[in-house]
Amino acid sequence: MVTSYPGSPSSNTVEILIGLAKKHDLYVEWSSNERVALELAIGASIAGRRALVCTKSVGLNVMIDPLMALNLTPINGGMVLLLGDDPGGYGSQNDQDSRALAPLLEMPMLEPASPGEAYTMMRDAFVDSEKYHIPVIIRVTRSFTQQKESVFLPDGASEIIEHGLVREPHRFVPVPKNVVQKHRALHQTLKSLSEWAHSTTYNPVQGVGEHGIIAAGFAYQKFMDLFAGTLPQEVRLLKLGNLYPLPAQVISDFLLSCHEVLVLEENEPVLEIGIMALAQVSGCDVRIFGKQSGHVSHGGELFRWQIQKALKQFLPSLLPARAYLEQDEADERPSKESYCADCRYDEVLDHLDKAALSLGQKPILVADPGCLVTVSHRIDAKYAIGSAIGVAAGMEKAGA
Repeated sequence: MVTSYPGSPSSNTVEILIGLAKKHDLYVEWSSNERVALELAIGASIAGRRALVCTKSVGLNVMIDPLMALNLTPINGGMVLLLGDDPGGYGSQNDQDSRALAPLLEMPMLEPASPGEAYTMMRDAFVDSEKYHIPVIIRVTRSFTQQKESVFLPDGASEIIEHGLVREPHRFVPVPKNVVQKHRALHQTLKSLSEWAHSTTYNPVQGVGEHGIIAAGFAYQKFMDLFAGTLPQEVRLLKLGNLYPLPAQVISDFLLSCHEVLVLEENEPVLEIGIMALAQVSGCDVRIFGKQSGHVSHGGELFRWQIQKALKQFLPSLLPARAYLEQDEADERPSKESYCADCRYDEVLDHLDKAALSLGQKPILVADPGCLVTVSHRIDAKYAIGSAIGVAAGMEKAGA
């Protein structure tokens, strides 16, 4: 089963799978909202089928209520959440970094550096989801989804996995009398996942220099682009694909081998903070730089020219093979389709204004997200899907 609620940058995956649904025996659904999409997937998993849920950052927020119970109920059929984050807010109402939610959800999160790795991660994620009986989150970004690369595909179609319906007392029923026990069991699963993170192939170390670079997900590919894919001799590089749980031993060993380290990640210093904590625990006094030290831009997409600027401050002798300039940032930004062509919300609001004027009124306009981009300057407030009536009612109750 594949479920989703439309939201870029995750919608394209669903649109492709719709075209493949009949050939590969997929049930694909655009659900009424993200929570319903997740709940359908939960049902499919309990019934023994694999399920993929595609969502963007704010859609994950909508799912949090059932996710905070799902983490306590060992799943049956494998489940993967493909999470499309949007650093830079190109098509989103916020500049959210959803990686910070992984410790709250207590679910494993991966981030690929390339399309080929993403394909491998997705296949492995379903297997690991069934092995550890827990959903796996794969995070990608808008710029990542526009990358192109030749990807090796195994011969033949993948085998359809059916585990059959499970009916087991309290397995899928967290209640007060078992919730602490279930939570402790989840912690044991996370302990096993920590060992799993250490053994995956997603966190390779390259080079032998004393100056370390830790690059997460797509930031790794951006860093390598500066040097035309060839790692400079002065640098030791750790590519992080396991975001949660972090591969603690891999990171600790890396820190102990370096004199100083620069952390490259998009948006918030989520990994930087975790890495600094690991350095403290391992007794490593290596100097760690990143967003908190001012070396790396904080918030929004991390562009190659910003990485180049951070490297110049971190290791001035390191000369990129290609110069990326701030004035050329537009060339790095992901292309964006115009969904606003022929939008008629301006006409709707024009008629509303005209009717209000005839009544001697000036209405307060409260809207829901999902559109209204072209008339954002004409509305007074906009928050979450379904929030408009509640927000407007609160304003009315307060006398507005």
